[in-house]
Amino acid sequence: MLDGLNEAQREAVLHGEGPLLILAGAGSGKTRALTERLAHLLESGAARPEEILAITFTNKAAQEMRSRVARRVPHAAQRLWIMTFHQASARILRREADRLGYPRDFAIYDTQDQLQVMRQVLGRMNLDEKRYPPAGMLHRISKAKNELLGPADVRAEGGFFEEQVARVFEAYQERLHELGALDFDDLIGFVVRLLEEDAEVREYWQNRFRHLLVDEYQDTNLAQYRWVRALAGSRQNLAVVGDPDQSIYGWRGADIRNILEFEKDYPRARVVLLTENYRSTENILKTANALIRPNRLRREKELWSALGEGERVKVAVAQDEWQESEWVVRRIEAMRAKIPLSEVAVLYRTNAQSRSHEEALIRHAIPYRLVGGLRFYERREIKDLIAYLRLILNERDDLAFRRALNVPKRGLGTATLERIEEVAARTGVPDLQAARTVAEELGGKKARDLTALLDLIADLRTAKESIPVSRLVEEVAERSGFLAALRLEGTVEAQSRAENVESLINKAREAEGESPLLEDFLAKVALLSDIDEADDADGRVSVMTLHAAKGLEFDCVFLTGMEEGLLPHARAAFEERELEEERRLFYVGVTRARKELWLMRALRRQRRGETVPSVSSRFLQDVPREASEEAVLGGGAEHALPPGRRMAVSSYLGRPSSHVAAGDHVRHREFGEGTVVQVRQSGDEEEITVAFPGAGMRRLLARYAGLEKVEP
Repeated sequence: MLDGLNEAQREAVLHGEGPLLILAGAGSGKTRALTERLAHLLESGAARPEEILAITFTNKAAQEMRSRVARRVPHAAQRLWIMTFHQASARILRREADRLGYPRDFAIYDTQDQLQVMRQVLGRMNLDEKRYPPAGMLHRISKAKNELLGPADVRAEGGFFEEQVARVFEAYQERLHELGALDFDDLIGFVVRLLEEDAEVREYWQNRFRHLLVDEYQDTNLAQYRWVRALAGSRQNLAVVGDPDQSIYGWRGADIRNILEFEKDYPRARVVLLTENYRSTENILKTANALIRPNRLRREKELWSALGEGERVKVAVAQDEWQESEWVVRRIEAMRAKIPLSEVAVLYRTNAQSRSHEEALIRHAIPYRLVGGLRFYERREIKDLIAYLRLILNERDDLAFRRALNVPKRGLGTATLERIEEVAARTGVPDLQAARTVAEELGGKKARDLTALLDLIADLRTAKESIPVSRLVEEVAERSGFLAALRLEGTVEAQSRAENVESLINKAREAEGESPLLEDFLAKVALLSDIDEADDADGRVSVMTLHAAKGLEFDCVFLTGMEEGLLPHARAAFEERELEEERRLFYVGVTRARKELWLMRALRRQRRGETVPSVSSRFLQDVPREASEEAVLGGGAEHALPPGRRMAVSSYLGRPSSHVAAGDHVRHREFGEGTVVQVRQSGDEEEITVAFPGAGMRRLLARYAGLEKVEP
């Protein structure tokens, strides 16, 4: 079992009872160490399969771990709980939800469902959506839930807006309860509530799981931290794996202190460092080590590799974003003979940056996949069929009923729905039940069509325990007339939608290998992330944000938009904690590359419809000279240059002095005129703080600032 493991990995695998912290650098084989530890627990007799819970942050990671365990311990794999926080919570609540007044067949509402519920709530409360945007209200409520706060806690913050949020929060939860539904945050929050407040529930689940393994622990929020702590109990057989240097989700509640202060929470913890990198060459790792070193919120470690020095990291400057994208694509064309397109990634900080890259790829007929685009389970036909499945599971799911009512079109439009909702409101029953009453009142074809829909749902509710999920999907697609309508339409689009239905059936069939239950399939669908749905590139270049790239790796990576305001993002430029997270995001991007890494910026870029000068990212100053080199952009990509001008090259290696002092009046090409507040030395860099009337206080590096002194 230990063949091929390094000394640190062996230590992690063979650790016995008690807490274990595995600090695993990027590409250091943490998945293998975690998998081997799980297998060792089984093979050594330390735990039975049903006594182990392994938590990952994505379904994709869970599937990878499950397949590895299956190869090692085939007889045990299906009895293990290897899943995400949300999936494990959903499964726990299938047993315990009635203790909280919810049905065990509760629905799990995704982001679109939550928006529908919020709009209903705001409408009932006569609150203007312009003043109280539904997405904004959901974000505020989600933040409170992740901090395990309720409406009363929000109200206690004081203020008119907080009072309104608390009222909406209460109404939103009441509506979810009426629908027999939970949102993503409820799944975890409700489990924490049960574990912390119900001794019987806590004892059952602590005894059930004698060993708890948690991957990506640096990305846990407060609710997940309390979830883990409650399950670990006094036994503390808890092994967590993570890397503080890759904590990049603070904006959605992740707290890096959870991993940095693990030893305070668990004083008996053993700490193992995994620093040998099996992914990247030495020059890439030297760059990664150098750029992350200035961060304070971290545990010191140096990644190293036995893969050799490799190519130097290339640093290059384009005239604008269009030239940046054009050159990237021409470089990809030049390397196609030696690197498959599936091993190439174009990364950027914000979604808006994808436009120029996509246009250049399309112009040169290079196939690509946009990670984070329209996901499979967000396609209309898939959402339609999933609505039927949700109704089969939970007859209180009014949102699912409204979607299924007239799909395929059966003449049951707005008037019919309004009548059903009127009966439901008067009698206090779900829309599905109210529809029976309305069907009896209607005549002719509408009555027959509505009754046929209700009979189909009733038949499949009865059959769901005895037939597999894939068969349920087939029955819905055929008996509802859904596939027949697509065949009748006969268009290319209809054919594509029919093929997507077939894909859904296949996905349901694959999911049956993990669980035959409809509720588990629906939970999996609702809780999928962008990365989970990112199929293998399969001959396509990957185009994605840095956040979406977490956990992936490529032979060649182009990291574009290395400019102030993009990376680091403008929102983080002057907050030390947020700036460190931006630096970690850069680190994640760098460590995606195995062999070749390009760091690219533009001298000017379109922002808010206007072309403005760009300032080089302060992070570029940390790229070590011995591991990098300047790259001259060429190869016919000079379309944006004025006649007679050569392609610009990076000037980040230069170190001019500032020639300004506090009190001087200066002009900046982007921020206009301002007053120098402070000039200070930071290492071998000179940093200038300037107050700009139109842009606020800005901290600039002298060598990038291009400041011009002006008379006051």
